Amino acid sequence: MATPEPQLDRVQQRQRARFHRMALSARPMPGGRSLLVSLPLGPAPFESIQGPLAIERIIFSTVGPNHIKCLRPRPVFGLPLLDIRRCADAAAIETVIRQAWRDRTRELRETARLLQRLGIDVAAAEGGSVLAFPVPGESPDARIRMQRIGEAILPSSGPLSGIPLETPSDRVLEVSGSLDSGVDLDCQVGTRIRELQQHAHRLESQTLERRQKRASAIAAPRRPVIGHTRDHHQPKILLVGATIIEDAALRKELTRQGYLAATARSETEALVRLAGMTPDLVISQYALGRSDGATLVQATRALPGIERIPVVLLDETHHAGRRDAARAVGAAGYMKHPADASRFVARLRPIIESPGTRRFTRYSQRLAARIEGLGAPCLATEVGRGGLFIASDQEIERHTAMNCEITLPELGRALRFGGEVLYRSRSQGTQLKGFGIRFCEISPEDEASLIEYLAWLESAL
Repeated sequence: MATPEPQLDRVQQRQRARFHRMALSARPMPGGRSLLVSLPLGPAPFESIQGPLAIERIIFSTVGPNHIKCLRPRPVFGLPLLDIRRCADAAAIETVIRQAWRDRTRELRETARLLQRLGIDVAAAEGGSVLAFPVPGESPDARIRMQRIGEAILPSSGPLSGIPLETPSDRVLEVSGSLDSGVDLDCQVGTRIRELQQHAHRLESQTLERRQKRASAIAAPRRPVIGHTRDHHQPKILLVGATIIEDAALRKELTRQGYLAATARSETEALVRLAGMTPDLVISQYALGRSDGATLVQATRALPGIERIPVVLLDETHHAGRRDAARAVGAAGYMKHPADASRFVARLRPIIESPGTRRFTRYSQRLAARIEGLGAPCLATEVGRGGLFIASDQEIERHTAMNCEITLPELGRALRFGGEVLYRSRSQGTQLKGFGIRFCEISPEDEASLIEYLAWLESAL
């Protein structure tokens, strides 16, 4: 029996009718949050810094009412969100994509020329969509990636291999000042790597101390229990808008109360952030230039794997119309920008701890899994942004903390994370026996890879 097609809202219905008028194939993603569109391209190749790149078709998803995100093939995945509101036909959408590619390629060429003048042996990677060069003194596999001269992305292998970072932005090095030689860049890279290593060592010592304290409370040491996760999970918050980002008192209070904060200055930048991370909460100012907080709430639900994520909207003054719009789109809150940061941050905890504020798509996918403390290998049968389901006959208590690993064969890598058992399921009908695990501790690199994998799953369904 065929699975019924998800119910589309009015915006998506208009989008789908628009793509059909363009003779483009458009179908709902799981959950009906956005559309997946197949765009055949003309014969002209994409000129990259590696030479002509033949692309016959691009798969993209809609993000909100006016933007798209290119998903496949891999080289175009790194393009930013693209505005297609003025595109009247498929050729116009192709023109927008090609222009974004040309802009990216031009920026890459300029960056490559500057790096080469500095004496850095730079090469193109990922289909000519990014530049790469080795970390001095490290394996050739440990390569720094660059798309623009002012921003270097540090590698996860080499000196940072196995080092967990608090946010994806920690791996991004803002190259400051004018560079006179490659040595200047090497010094900045080396300094940043040492800072990250030292910070990771401090966190590792703190984690080891917590685990030692928890270990003393374990009654049955042979059970795969390493403690209770709720007391040390650091919630992640995405701050959106210049006013909120520049509120030093708010950011200081978030840090003091145990939150990890990432930032984005616009709706577009926030959606790019959400394409690589899953925060527990988003705090956004209502006025976002050409966009607004209500539109952001709707756009988050069009991203792969997200059905609902709590968004609190802050305004300079109360506006009844904005308050009503926030309620209509299901924002977690609308309020005046807080004068008392301490009281405001304290009020966030119930939102974050309420399981009903977040809902993530659960993809049926059979993945090899390994759980520390369990002798036999396991099988993950569902995976999403929030966690996964393990099919197992093991009797695992709720709130058990454990270290896990799952294999993503299509990406050719394994993801490691710390999780907490949220619920158990006993075999009933078609429901497998096992337990659901919530992600609690996962590195930014693994989290970004997981979300990329979920985007691939959506495009493949």
